[in-house]
Amino acid sequence: MRQKALLASVVSFIVLSALVALAQPKKGAPPKEPDKKAATKDDKKDTKEGKDAKDAKEPEAPPTPSSSAANASDLGEPPPKQTQKPDEKTKPSPLTPRANEFPEGGAEPAPAEYDRLLGDIAALRSRVAALTTTMFKSKLKVRVQTEGDDARISKFVVTLDDGVVYVAGDRFSADDEKPVYEHAVAPGHHVLGVEIERVDARGREYKNWQNTKMSIVVPESKTVEARVELEDDSDMAVDFPDDQDGEYELNVKLRARVVD
Repeated sequence: MRQKALLASVVSFIVLSALVALAQPKKGAPPKEPDKKAATKDDKKDTKEGKDAKDAKEPEAPPTPSSSAANASDLGEPPPKQTQKPDEKTKPSPLTPRANEFPEGGAEPAPAEYDRLLGDIAALRSRVAALTTTMFKSKLKVRVQTEGDDARISKFVVTLDDGVVYVAGDRFSADDEKPVYEHAVAPGHHVLGVEIERVDARGREYKNWQNTKMSIVVPESKTVEARVELEDDSDMAVDFPDDQDGEYELNVKLRARVVD
């Protein structure tokens, strides 16, 4: 009896559980969410189309000139850009003017007053020389002698009291004594000057310059002879290129004596 009652209870429980399960509502599939990506893409497309339509309606504003462009117009056109980088060896100095930097046309001719002024100065010098000869009986003679087998004189000037009294021509040479000045002068102290420029025939890049001034005295009513010797015994053009050791040897001698 107990077994039958237990079996009936079990069957009743299973049936009851089945009825409860059947009474529950069925769960359907969750509703599909709208495609966010598709909606976002459509919104972007609509926004772009609206912006294009707005840009087509609005006219473009004219460009506003910048301050740099205005400054450039005030200073002129900018220099042309160099197409090739210049070679450092052949690059000109920044101080070298360009070919078209200065206006063409050459130097203007000297005015007529300039020529007339030079003529007046020459005439005045002649009058001063004549007056000096009349006023003073003292006289000064200057003779020059040069020595130097390889020295070529490119400039030679004699001055008296800082005034030029003799200018030599090209390739001046005075292997023998050569008179360069003879004139009446005031008695007393005078300053005799010699300016000379030499070039070595063995190497023309080797040059030397001399500017020598010497004081002499001319007595009253006397004639003074001044003998100037210029000697160049330099070996710089020969020795220095060979062993990087050379020297310039330049000598100036002045002998003055009263001859009358």
